[in-house]
Amino acid sequence: MSTVSPTGAAILAAHKDGIVTGHAAAMARLRADRLVVPHDGGKGEHRMTPAGRKALERWQEEHGDAPARAMPPAILRKLPARQHEAVITAAQRPDQLVAGRDDEPYHKGEPWFLGTTLRAVHKAGYADIRPQPYDKGPVTWEETGRSLYLTPLGRQYARQRGNVDVRRRRVVIIACGSEKRPIPPGQRHGWPAGELYVGQYHRSLRAAADALTDHSLIRIMSALHGLVRLNRPLHPYDVTIGDEKAVTAEKMARDTAALGLDDADVIFLGGQEYAALLRPSVPHLLTPLTGGMGEHRGLCRQACEHAALRESWWTQAASRFEELTTAGEETT
Repeated sequence: MSTVSPTGAAILAAHKDGIVTGHAAAMARLRADRLVVPHDGGKGEHRMTPAGRKALERWQEEHGDAPARAMPPAILRKLPARQHEAVITAAQRPDQLVAGRDDEPYHKGEPWFLGTTLRAVHKAGYADIRPQPYDKGPVTWEETGRSLYLTPLGRQYARQRGNVDVRRRRVVIIACGSEKRPIPPGQRHGWPAGELYVGQYHRSLRAAADALTDHSLIRIMSALHGLVRLNRPLHPYDVTIGDEKAVTAEKMARDTAALGLDDADVIFLGGQEYAALLRPSVPHLLTPLTGGMGEHRGLCRQACEHAALRESWWTQAASRFEELTTAGEETT
């Protein structure tokens, strides 16, 4: 199977003598897969790697000479019953996971699906894996057995065939904080990230994030660890942005690719020094907080209290995604 998405294949196919340009979020995904590397020419240009050429050739062998950039078919063919159920079930999950035996829903007693069903849904283009920082090159679902998540085509199917009002995931990233809960004597495993930071500013950000989206779609941007889940165990640390040990934009690009933020509406709550590290790989990032920390806390309080403000932020995030995606496609 090809290791590149239809969008990625379309970007690669539009290259000019090996030089590739495209939407920054899509380019971050291609970089994470090591299919392109930055090019000295600047202007967001990248150079296709040998792995990228091979991935494009494989895609073209499987799908034809020109990757499709058009909208999905007007009416998608209905899948067999179990595959249909897998896509519709994923569309109703906040994280849009197509769960298998190795995924968390299995252990929680929630709906999951056999490998044969996952394979068919993946082959149809309705679900795909995400790159991980430790990948040494492009990898496939068959090689890794990695979790599958709905693609835009999968969401299109769920809307058409399941009447599910599914959209891109709504991800909220919040800045960490300098005040951290100490580890009691004898406790070896640290605190879950969602409980580690105890400063008033961070707790304001967290309260707004809780109001804006599901817990599974909240990430804390740790100055030391990068993007972390709320349940990840962490020990207290003393690192701030700009320190020698602090995260970099390159680290953030790997984390955002692994989270699939090229296919999500994303809101960031926190200071601009944090946002600046995210924006190169998430150009559609919405940062609705303005002013100083006091103003930030006030806006977060309003977001907790007023659903209309929360929806306004998400409308802006979706519009920003669409505008930048369209602009990126036009450059190719």
